[in-house]
This record gives sequence, structure tokens and C-alpha cells, in this order.
Amino acid sequence: MTRSLPLVLNVDAASGSRDLKTRSLQGGEMEVLEADSGVTALEVIGRRRPALVLLDLELPGADGVEVCRRIKSEWPDIIVIQLSASAVRPTAQVPGLDSNADCYLRAPVEPVELIAVTRAMLRLRQAECQAQESSERYRMMVESAVDCATFTLGLDARITSWNCGAQAILGYLPDQIIGEPWSCIFIADDIAAGVPEAEMRAADSCASVRAERWHRRRDGTLFWSSGRMAALRDRRGDVAGYLKILHDHSIERQARDALEALNADLENRVAERTGDLVKANERVDTQLAERASDGEKIRQLQKMEALGQLTGGIAHDFNNLLTAILGGLEVTRRRTDDPRSLRLIDSSMSAAQRGAKLIAQLMAFARKQNLHVEYLPLNTLVREMQELLERSVGTAVRMVYDLAPDAWPVMADANQVQTALLNLAINARDAMPDGGTLRIASGNVRVGDAEADVAAGAYACLTVQDSGVGMSEETKARLFEPFFTTKEVGKGTGLGLAQVYGFVRQSGGTVRVASTLGQGTTITILLPRAAEPPAEAASVDACPASGAPPG
Repeated sequence: MTRSLPLVLNVDAASGSRDLKTRSLQGGEMEVLEADSGVTALEVIGRRRPALVLLDLELPGADGVEVCRRIKSEWPDIIVIQLSASAVRPTAQVPGLDSNADCYLRAPVEPVELIAVTRAMLRLRQAECQAQESSERYRMMVESAVDCATFTLGLDARITSWNCGAQAILGYLPDQIIGEPWSCIFIADDIAAGVPEAEMRAADSCASVRAERWHRRRDGTLFWSSGRMAALRDRRGDVAGYLKILHDHSIERQARDALEALNADLENRVAERTGDLVKANERVDTQLAERASDGEKIRQLQKMEALGQLTGGIAHDFNNLLTAILGGLEVTRRRTDDPRSLRLIDSSMSAAQRGAKLIAQLMAFARKQNLHVEYLPLNTLVREMQELLERSVGTAVRMVYDLAPDAWPVMADANQVQTALLNLAINARDAMPDGGTLRIASGNVRVGDAEADVAAGAYACLTVQDSGVGMSEETKARLFEPFFTTKEVGKGTGLGLAQVYGFVRQSGGTVRVASTLGQGTTITILLPRAAEPPAEAASVDACPASGAPPG
């Protein structure tokens, strides 16, 4: 591809000097046109538009200075180099330069100098054109970016340029904003926090700084922006200003906020629904556990009922046998005076009476004992037993009484209540071989819904709580079975708690047990509340038969 040579017009009335300059310029790789007058020169320029005119000031018909003025007036981009042999003083160059000539040379000029100056002027004009084109491209690019605000700042943080997009987004006309500090588009909190200055400092040390924040329009409304700031640097790399580009993302921010609000609402709803499901599952689990517990209680009650019926039948038969044996021994004793025989008879009667006591305990478990029911204030009963209880448990156990002043009275057999409380206290003592604390409390309980082992209603309660070794679940399940004991052989019959259970059930109440291994046991007796003090005590015969043995 042939390289295009710069076009130069050589204007000189003297053919000799004109030819010399033409050859010199052609030797410098330039295309040269010639004219011998100002009029001809203007005609050639009009037709060919040379990049540079080498203009001699001594021309026929038209002064060279006037020709220069006309060239610069009609074709300002054309470079004009004036030559004159008459300008021997520097002041003589003034009229030519005042006519907008780009350069002035004194003739005669050396070919090398002419070529060098001409090339330099062409390079300068080429650089100016490139700069103008670049500036125009930048201006067109910035002005065409109407969807983003683009503006520049000086080192003093004042706005130096403002594009159409900035006008559309921020509402300021260029003459309203150029020269103003750019902090005017920030919200008050960011200005107080020094955000505008901080962003400029960050741009000094980075290629660009990205930021998202609220900005303020001319009318005071806010918009959410996303943008970048970059430092503008000169050829030496020094910061000469700043370029800022902003995008209005208010719609996206509103959509994002709406989506986040929706997600938060959905999360709350899911959490609420999950909570409802968890609660529903917990209620189902509780109901299942209650049903399982009720089923276990029913099975336990059925088991205890069956044991009671079996025990009651056997105890009734043994009671009849012991009655006959004791009767026979009484008759035999009255008919003999032999000391040895009397001792044998007394020993046999003593053994029979101990058996009768065991039978009485079995009858209590089977709920077939005679109960002498009377109006009974529980707190009074406990206070009357206080000395007996403390002697029974010994000094190694610390007794604590926690009697509710408003504990309800009950209708019950006082002797049986005392026996039950004493049995529970002795068992608690045995569960604390190294000593501990035994708490006896009274109080009131209301059962709202009937349970497997107790009817709905009002109950007074007696509680015996120890700090002993506690019980396993297996032990608790068999606690009230006749003859069940965890004590060593010879230290317990296993009938004490069975008697307590039978008496309480026969009185219309129930017994509740809570125990943890290593932490102690709490046993609570619930007895129905007495409505009012009766006129006189009543007697309830659970088994009207016959011949119960003494004590």
C-alpha cells in the first residue's frame, strides 16, 4: 500500500527560489504544488486543500500578509509558514505572525532547515488533529451515554464537566452545577462522615473505586446509585482530576428491597408454620406419652387390683384359720396348769398374733380392712406425730416440716394415716444410710380431669421427701407390691408400702412417686378434701366379716 505524502503549496513569485524550495521539499518526501501569486495561491488552496502553505510575503498583486489572513479565515486548519528576505529585524515578523501565521522563516533558508521545520509543523498539526479527534470522540461518547451520569472533578473537588446523562439523572443543568463542589449530590450523613473526600483519596491509589450509596437530586429526592470513580492522570502520572460515572439503580434497589421483604415474610411464615407443626407434633407426642402413661397406669392398677384380690382371698382364709387356732389355744390354756405347757401355749399364741398382724397388713393392701373415718386436719396430725417421727428416724437425719397453713382437712382413718406417714418416714430413713434431710410437707391439689388412678376433684396431700439413694424405674414399678423389698433379708417384710397404698386407695385417693437415682425420692399421698366437719365420726367397713385377730 502506497503511503500518502503530505501536500504542500509553495507560493513564491521568484521562480528560482521557488524551484529550489520545491526540490528541497520533494527531497523531504512531500508532494508540492506551486503558485507565483496570491490570487493563484488562493485558487489552488480552494481546489486542493494542502496541509501546509509555504508563503513568501513579496507577492505581486496581493500582500503576503493579506493572503495569510484570508487563508486562516477560510481554512483555519491549514498551516502557514511565512518567508521573507526583507525581515532582518525581529520586529519585522510581527505583522506576519499577527496575521495568524503558524511560523516565520527568513530567506534564504537552508534546505535541511526548511525540511525540518516543515516536518515539525506537520507533526504538530497531526498531533493537534488527533487530540481534537480524541476529544471529539470522548465528547460524543460521554454525551451519548444518556443512561448514566458522567462528570469530571478538579483537584479542588469541584465539578468541571457534566454530561446529558448527569443532567437527566441528577436534574442539574451544566451551568447550574459546573464549578460547584460535588458534595452537593451526597446525603447529609455521608457529607458529615467525609465520604466525598474519602472516595477521592481512594481513587488516588487505585485504578478505580466502586461504590453503591444514596445520592441526592436537585429537587431533594434520593436515588440509589452504583458507580465508579477513577483518577485522571497527566503524562507524568500525576493526578490532574477525577472521572465519576453513576448509574441510577433505584428500580433495582426497590425490587431487591421488595424481594428481601417478601423473603423475610416467607421466612417468618415458614418459621411460624414450622413452629405450629412443632407444637402440633409436641402435642401429639404428649398425647401419645400420656396415653402410654395412662395405659401403663391402668396396667399397674389392674396388676395391683389382681394382687389385691388374690392377697385378700388368701388373707381372709388365713384369718379364719388363725382365729380358730387362737381360739383353740385360749381354751387349752384355761384347761392346764402345767407351767411348761403354759409357756408353750403362750409362745404359740404370740406367734399366731404376729401372723394376725401380717394378715391385717395384707387386708389393708387388699382394701378389705375396717376404716374408722373421721374429720382429720392433716397439719394437726403431723404435729402430734412430730416427736414419734423424730425418734423413729434418729439423729442422723435432719427433719424439715413444710406445712401449708391452708392445707385442707380430709375424711380418713387417723390411725391409718399415722401408720402410713410413719412407714414412709422409716423407709426414707433407710434410704439415707449416711444421714440426710427428710422433709414432710402438706398442701392442696386440684385434679382437673379424671386420671387412671384418681377422680377429678380437690385433694389434700402429705409429702415425704428424702435426699437418699433414690430408686430405679424397675423398683418404682414394683414399689407397692406385697412382699417386694430392696432391703436385706430380715430387715423388712415388704408390706409397709403395700399397706400405705391399699389404705389410700380404699380412702378414695392415690399415691404418687418421683425418684431419681442418687438424688432422692418424693412420695405424695393424695386424700379427698373433707367438705365440712361432720357431727360425729363415721365407720366404713370394707370387709364386714368376721373375726379379725387383734392388733
